[in-house]
Amino acid sequence: MIKAGKFLASQINFDCKRCIISMPWWAAKFNARIIGLLPNPLITADQVTFLKSDNVVSDAATSEARTLQGMGLTPQGADAILPAYLWRYRVAGQYTKMREAH
Repeated sequence: MIKAGKFLASQINFDCKRCIISMPWWAAKFNARIIGLLPNPLITADQVTFLKSDNVVSDAATSEARTLQGMGLTPQGADAILPAYLWRYRVAGQYTKMREAH
């Protein structure tokens, strides 16, 4: 019989910066519920639920035009959109005039 410590050590890759531990979904959800009680949780039970499903566009979705391009939308980078959201957080407030960078 293998002791728990030796089993965990065999499942964890210690050669990388972030260790990857393989665990069943029920254990991940249980851990996330406990961690979710902390003030700034690293992961929540809802996030574990979202991780169960793929988030990559399938070939079927592309062929059926169920993508952004299929709906006529063009994706934009965050640097193009963020200034519109963050204008009110300028140093002296939202009424500060925008200055050109010199």
